[in-house]
Amino acid sequence: MADGFDIQLNEDQARRLKAAAEASGVDPETYFMQALERAMDDGEEARRWAEYQRTGETIPVEEALATFSRVLSEKLAPR
Repeated sequence: MADGFDIQLNEDQARRLKAAAEASGVDPETYFMQALERAMDDGEEARRWAEYQRTGETIPVEEALATFSRVLSEKLAPR
């Protein structure tokens, strides 16, 4: 990968990744990157919650709704 990360999968992980990608209609690299993005998005929500707990500051409702809309669209998009 461009940032210097090489991810090694064992035989079972590679088989499962390939099967999941094929079932989704994409190549394994695309499937992996989509899954990674979803995982990082989940981390963003956790980061925001921790920040709120620390500061008590909220985000504008428009921003929250925009994020919700984006995530919902991604989850409902055909694969």
